[in-house]
Amino acid sequence: MKLAEVWNQRLNGASVRPLTHDDDTLIYQFQASHPEYFAHFQEHPVTRQEAIQDVTDIPLNAQPEQKAYLGIFQDGELQVLVDLIIDYPLPSLVWLGMWLPAKTVSAEQSAAFYASLVATLKAAGAVQLQLSVFMGDRQMKQFWEDRGLAAMQTTALVKGDRVANVTIYQDKF
Repeated sequence: MKLAEVWNQRLNGASVRPLTHDDDTLIYQFQASHPEYFAHFQEHPVTRQEAIQDVTDIPLNAQPEQKAYLGIFQDGELQVLVDLIIDYPLPSLVWLGMWLPAKTVSAEQSAAFYASLVATLKAAGAVQLQLSVFMGDRQMKQFWEDRGLAAMQTTALVKGDRVANVTIYQDKF
C-alpha cells in the first residue's frame, strides 16, 4: 500500500512502513509491553498468536487490500503501531482499529503523528476517521477528545469470543 510512502512525506524525524509477518517478534513484544490496553477486553496478557493475527485481521465486509498495518519508527525503534482499514465501513471513511504508542512517546508527539496521518488521509480523499475507545481507558479517551474527536455512540465490540464496551469516536476532516 502506498499510504506509508505518502505519510512518510509528512513526517520529520520519523518514518512509517508496513508491518508484515516478518515483524512478528517485534509486533508481539510491542503489544506485550502494553498489558493495560489488553486488560480492557481480555482476562489474560496478549498471546503471540493474538498479536500477530492483527497483521492480516480484517473486519466483516472488508477486503485485505483495504488494510494498512503500519509502524511509525524513530531511530530504528517502533513508536506507534497503527492499524487502518481504508474506505471502511463506507467509501471515504477510515477505521482506525489500533493506535498504540510506545510508553516513551509523549502525548504531544503522538498528537503530531496523528496530525500527519490526518493530513495524509485528507490528501488521499478521506473525509472522516472513526475509532473505538474501551470503556475505562481514560487516557485514550482524553487523548482523542483533545484531538477534537467527537463521541458518536457506545456499543459492544465483539472479537472472537471477546466482548468489550466501547465508545465510537469520529474525526470529520
